[in-house]
Amino acid sequence: MAELPVRQTERLRSGRVSVPGARYFITACVAGRESVLAGDAPLKRVLAGINELTLAGDWRLLAATVMPDHVHILFTLGERLPLDRVIAKLKSRARIADAVWRWQANVFEHRLRADEDAEDYAFYIFMNPYRAGLMAVNTRWMGWLSGADARWRFEEGLSTDGAPSVEWLDHVKDVDACIQIST
Repeated sequence: MAELPVRQTERLRSGRVSVPGARYFITACVAGRESVLAGDAPLKRVLAGINELTLAGDWRLLAATVMPDHVHILFTLGERLPLDRVIAKLKSRARIADAVWRWQANVFEHRLRADEDAEDYAFYIFMNPYRAGLMAVNTRWMGWLSGADARWRFEEGLSTDGAPSVEWLDHVKDVDACIQIST
């Protein structure tokens, strides 16, 4: 039997650059990828943690979605704290004090280049629960959060209750290839 590769997630920190005013896409996962964020209370806690960092000026939220075992966030880093401190603050604020679960030690992080379209990342984040088959495409995902001043072109095509159309699932594959994200 072949040995499984050893994950070297510590390498994720090497080369990490914290640039105030830069746009970042991060994915933070629950340890063991346990589906502990699916309940109403954990979802509200994570969304409250995201909002708390926004209100504190630690970042300017562009888009986020809370999945059962991870969270995707697109933001512009603020001036107050470096990236690693913002991530640590999010993890501590978003976890209920008496929870038995923990976040993975590291996160996937990508700093967007100036020529990268944040719209593609926001669309990927928005469509993530639908492409994972977690709910019907004609239903609104409660874990989606768009920044207060973010205006996404794709939102113009949502139904009145905030749900996408079935055809959008085909477009997600194009976006996946464009931004090359794997979680």
